[in-house]
Amino acid sequence: ICSTPDTEFFRHIAFRNYLRTHSKDAEDYARLKRSLAGKFSVDRETYMHAKTDFIQEILRRADLENTEHSPRASRTIS
Repeated sequence: ICSTPDTEFFRHIAFRNYLRTHSKDAEDYARLKRSLAGKFSVDRETYMHAKTDFIQEILRRADLENTEHSPRASRTIS
C-alpha cells in the first residue's frame, strides 16, 4: 500500500489493470501464488521474491500494450 502516488503506486495499478483485462494471465498468477503459498507458507520474503519474474513480465507486457495504444505511438514524423 502506498500513501502517495509514486512510481510504485503506478506499477501496482498497471499490474492490476493488465490482469483485469487478461484473464489467462490472471489465472496463471493466481495459480503461481497458490503454489508458492504452499511452498513458502512461513517465509513471506521468499514467497514475495519468487513472484518477481512473473510480475516483471506482466509489467513489461503492460508497458508494451500501453505504448502501442498511446497517442504518441501512432504519430508519424513528417
